[in-house]
Amino acid sequence: MSSTPTASMAKRGRTLALVVILLAMFIDLIGVTILNVILPSIQTGLDASPAALQWMQAGYTLALALGIVCGARLGDMLGHKRVFVVGMLGFAAASALCAVSVGPEMLVGARVVQGAFAAAVIPQVLSQIQVMYAAEERGGPMAAYASLSGLAATLGPIVGPALLEWDLAGASWRMAFWVNVPLSLLVALTSVKLLPESRTADAARIDVTGVVISTVGLLLVLYPLIEAADPTQRTVWSYLSIAAGVVVLGGFAAYERRVSARGGSPLLEMSLFKFRSVQGGLLVQLLFFVPAMGFFLVFMLFLQHGIGMSPMDSGLMMLPWSIAVPVFATVSAAVLLPRIGRLTVQIGLVVMAIGFALIAFAAAGATQDTGWTDLFWGVLVGGAGMGMLVAPLMQLTLSDMPVESAGSGSALYNTITQLAASVGVAVVGTVFFTGIEDVAHTPAAVAEGYGDALATSLWLGVGLLAIAFVSSFLLPRGPVATTEEPAGEVVGA
Repeated sequence: MSSTPTASMAKRGRTLALVVILLAMFIDLIGVTILNVILPSIQTGLDASPAALQWMQAGYTLALALGIVCGARLGDMLGHKRVFVVGMLGFAAASALCAVSVGPEMLVGARVVQGAFAAAVIPQVLSQIQVMYAAEERGGPMAAYASLSGLAATLGPIVGPALLEWDLAGASWRMAFWVNVPLSLLVALTSVKLLPESRTADAARIDVTGVVISTVGLLLVLYPLIEAADPTQRTVWSYLSIAAGVVVLGGFAAYERRVSARGGSPLLEMSLFKFRSVQGGLLVQLLFFVPAMGFFLVFMLFLQHGIGMSPMDSGLMMLPWSIAVPVFATVSAAVLLPRIGRLTVQIGLVVMAIGFALIAFAAAGATQDTGWTDLFWGVLVGGAGMGMLVAPLMQLTLSDMPVESAGSGSALYNTITQLAASVGVAVVGTVFFTGIEDVAHTPAAVAEGYGDALATSLWLGVGLLAIAFVSSFLLPRGPVATTEEPAGEVVGA
């Protein structure tokens, strides 16, 4: 960083600044968890197609994945504070567009814009922590940062339905987006006064060509996968598009290698793939995150449209998962990983697969009476398994890397996470929507049809988790020491 304002900032001002930037991160995180619960209401309110619902989630995560490295570099080049403030203002405007959307297409477009501005904001949060706190002081701020995901996961399933039931001025699901506007504006305005100015000397330039090529390749693959939820879109052109996308992504990898060989600043540092831990860790992350993110979409549709749960009841149904993830993440990272190494991840994969299987058994042939007691244990066990995976997997993935590559490796890991979220919504969502195409419109038939479709989606997830288990043998075997900031260097470096 070219400036070191740590010493000149009063402790009170620094604490207020930390609260502001963490609030920005929380707005993004809770927005994702809230959307999972309110998607069925959006589908009803906008008469959205299955593909549109998938794009509402996948469009956001894809924009975030493609933009997060660019956002980090913009902050380094133009100033972390400036990019943060502009990103929050843009996020507020995009949230307003989401709230006033008159059709599913407009909402999908607004979600993409929202994801792009989130990609500008998130890297600056970690950069500002690095600027405001000396290395020996960062433990507390980073612990607060790490706890936000668990807090958002716990509150989202409650806040989302509460906003629906509040229904201020008949806003219904739109309230979930309207609340972002004043909060984002508050963060932006207070940041102007509270945040220090900083930028990075000799900042890497943005690989614009790499961004364009990767975007084209990913869209060629994702578009037909998502549109396949509509049976009329399953044509030979869909397969040709996917094949073309794979070719383009192969060209992207070759281009990035050439940029790196010339001493440039590639969007994706391909040399990181020479580390076996990176190969195994990214493959496991992709294979486990695809079914995990797809599950959140289809499970909510099953609960609300399939067996008739209210949004509040379906949100509460997810609470065991939301609570289990941070609890087991803490235990696995602090206690198990230092003792048994990669076995922690492997146990997590098995436990998560058991959770999916329990839910699948309960959902198959579901009736209108299927409810909390039938699904509780599967949800709890699945969340525990995911918790055992999330923290240890990242540490194992980055364990072979030299310190100077940690920032690039963490950025790559986060990018793969967002891409996996997009693919998961596309693949798992399409399998689910295909399963309910011919369901008769009687309550009993809907419950059974949605339950069978959910079960099929979950068995696909179990299969992917089994492949992830095999892939996990690429990870380092031995115990790994825990670190204070496993994700801290991700996007701010």
